[in-house]
Amino acid sequence: MVLALAACGGGGGSAGTTAGTGATTTGSGATGSTTAPTTIAAPTLALAILSASGGTATGISLGGGFVARATLKDAAGVPVASKLVTFKLNGTAIAILSPDTALTNNQGIAEVAIAPASVSSTGAASLSASADISGSAVTGQADFSVQSSSLTLSGVTVNTTSLPSGGNTSVQVTALIGGIPATGVPVNVGFTASCGRINSQTTSSGGVSVTTNGSGVATAVYDAVAEDGSLCSGSVTLTASSAGAAPQSKTVAVAAPTANAIVFASAAPAQIFVAGSGAVDQAIVKFKVLSSTGVALPGVDVKFSIVTNPGGVGLSAAGLTNSVTVATLSNGEATVSVFSGTIPGPVKVRAELVSNSSVFAVSQNLTVASGPPSQRFMSLSVETFNIEGWDIDGASTQLTVRVADRQGNAVDDGTVINFTAEGGQVARSCATARVNGISQCSVTFEAQNPRPANGRVSVLAYTEGTKDYVDANGNNKFDAKDTLINIGDAYRDDNETGIYDSATGEFLIPRSVTGGTFSCADSGGPFPSRANTCDDSLMTTVRQQAIILFSSSNVVLEPTSVNTGSVVFKLRSKLNTLLPLPAGTTFSAQATDLDTTDGAACAVDQAYGTPVTNVQPGTNSAADLATAGSVTLKDCRKGDSVTIKVKVPSGLETVFFIPIP
Repeated sequence: MVLALAACGGGGGSAGTTAGTGATTTGSGATGSTTAPTTIAAPTLALAILSASGGTATGISLGGGFVARATLKDAAGVPVASKLVTFKLNGTAIAILSPDTALTNNQGIAEVAIAPASVSSTGAASLSASADISGSAVTGQADFSVQSSSLTLSGVTVNTTSLPSGGNTSVQVTALIGGIPATGVPVNVGFTASCGRINSQTTSSGGVSVTTNGSGVATAVYDAVAEDGSLCSGSVTLTASSAGAAPQSKTVAVAAPTANAIVFASAAPAQIFVAGSGAVDQAIVKFKVLSSTGVALPGVDVKFSIVTNPGGVGLSAAGLTNSVTVATLSNGEATVSVFSGTIPGPVKVRAELVSNSSVFAVSQNLTVASGPPSQRFMSLSVETFNIEGWDIDGASTQLTVRVADRQGNAVDDGTVINFTAEGGQVARSCATARVNGISQCSVTFEAQNPRPANGRVSVLAYTEGTKDYVDANGNNKFDAKDTLINIGDAYRDDNETGIYDSATGEFLIPRSVTGGTFSCADSGGPFPSRANTCDDSLMTTVRQQAIILFSSSNVVLEPTSVNTGSVVFKLRSKLNTLLPLPAGTTFSAQATDLDTTDGAACAVDQAYGTPVTNVQPGTNSAADLATAGSVTLKDCRKGDSVTIKVKVPSGLETVFFIPIP
C-alpha cells in the first residue's frame, strides 16, 4: 500500500519541477533525482600590473616600464571593445598613472602606464579600475608595492674648465636609474658652487634646484660672481646632488680679476670754502675701480694727486700736496680727503691705477668758494615801504635779500634766509638762487594784526654767516694777526631805540659761545647788535632790519602855505600823522573863481607831489614823513578857492576845500 501511494504522486499533474535557481526533482516514486541550482553570469573586469616583459608584477620601480592592464568581458565572457576604463590609485600618493583613463581595444584590454611618484617613493598602494556596461558598474582591484630605485648621477660636465674673471659656463648632469637615463620621471638635482652663482642665484643657503628634462638631463649656468658682487678666482668646485644618489663634482679654474677701469664717483660736498672762513673746508672725493665686466674690485692700489689747485689745497691733510696712495675697499671705492686752501677756485683730483698709470680719471665739479654769507655783504631791500596797511589786511610788499661772501661772490645756492616781523605777516624763509649770477631770494610781507601803535613795523632778515675782518697779512684767511670787526647777538629792534629791550620782548637770536664773550656796544637798525655779546669767533648771525610803514586809507591834508599864487600842503595818515599816505596815492586840484566879472579867471597851473612816492622810513621813529604836495595857481584873487581830491590805492577818495585868503 505504501508503494502504491507513493506512485500516485499525491494528486494529478506531472512530476513536480521547482522553477528558478532551486533544486529540481524529476521522475516518480523511488526512482526520482535532484540537480544543483543554476548561477546567472555577469560582466567581469580583471586588473593586473605587468612588467615591460609582459609578466604579472606585484611591485613597481623606476625605469621598469610597468603598465596597469584592465581586461573587460561581458556576461558571456566575450571581450568588450571601445569602453572607457577609469583607473584610480587609492591610499598613499607614492605612484602616478599616465594617463588615468583608456578605451578598451578589440580584446577588451585598456592599459595605462604606472610608475613611482619619485625616486624616493617606497611602500604599498592599491590600484582600482572601473567601467560601465549597460548601466552597471564593473570594477577590479590590484594591490602592489613600490620598490626603491637605484638612482645615480653621471659625472658633471661643463663647457669649459677655464673661465675668465666674471665668466660663465653651462653645467650638466644626467640622472640614471639602473644605469639608464631617467626618462620616465623628473628628477630634482641641486647644484652648488664653492664661489659664484647658479642660474643667477647664490648657493650659500642651499643648492639651486633644477629638474631633469625628458632625456634625464639637468642643465644649469654657473657665473663666477660671488653673492656680494665680487669676482671669484682660482679653483671653484661645482657640485650636483639628488636624494638617494651620491653627489658628483667638477672643478673649474677662474682667472683672477684685472682692474682696467677707474671712474669718478662723487665729491661731497661739491663746494667747500676757503680755510679759516668758518665754513666747511673739507670734501671727501671717491673713485671706483672696475674690472672688464664692470664689477667693483677691492684691494687695488690707487694713486691720488692734485692736477688743478687754486692755492693751498691739500690731500689727506691740510696743506699737503704730495700724492697719496690708497687701496680700494670691498665695494671697489678708494677715497681721499681734500682740504681747501686760502684761494677760491676749481679743484681737480686725478686718480690712477698704481699698476697702470694710463688708467685714470679726474674729479668733477669740486670747487673752493671764498666763504659763506658775510655781514658786510648782507642787503635787505623793500619794494614798497609805505603800504596801505593800517586799514586794509593783505596790503603787501616784497622783501628781497641779496647776500655774498667776503669777496663779494655769490654764496651757495640754497642758502636759507629767515625772516621775523614785529607786526603783519612775513613768509618765514626763502632759499637763495643765482639770478644772473647774483645770490638772492624774495618773500612777501602782508599787512594784518598786530599793528604797532605808531604804524612802523620792524622786519628782520637773518642767516648763518661770518663777521668781517681786516686781513692784515693778506693770506685770505682769518687768523690771530687779523682784526675782527665784531658784532654781538642779533635782535629785532622793535622800538627802534638802538638798545635791546628784553622788557618789551624784542626778538633775540642768542649764540652759544664756548670761548666767552666780550664787551661791545649796542646798535640798532639796520644791523641790530646786542651789547656785550661779542666773541672771538668768526661765525655770526648775519642780519639786517627794515621798517615797513602801515599808512592809512584815511587822509589828513595840512595846508602849510595858501595864497593867490599857490597852495602848499602836507598829506598825512589820519591816525599816524607822522606817516605818509600809501605809495601810489594821487591827488588832483580844481580852482573855483569867486568873481567871474573881474576879468581874472582863477585856474590851476600845475600840481606837484602826485602820485605819492615810496618813502623810506629811516632810523628815526619820530621823523615827520608826511608827503609834501603843492598846486600853483594863475589869475586867482582873494575869495577864490581850490578843491583838492585825494585818492588812495584802494580807491577811497577824500575831498578838501581850501579858500584863498
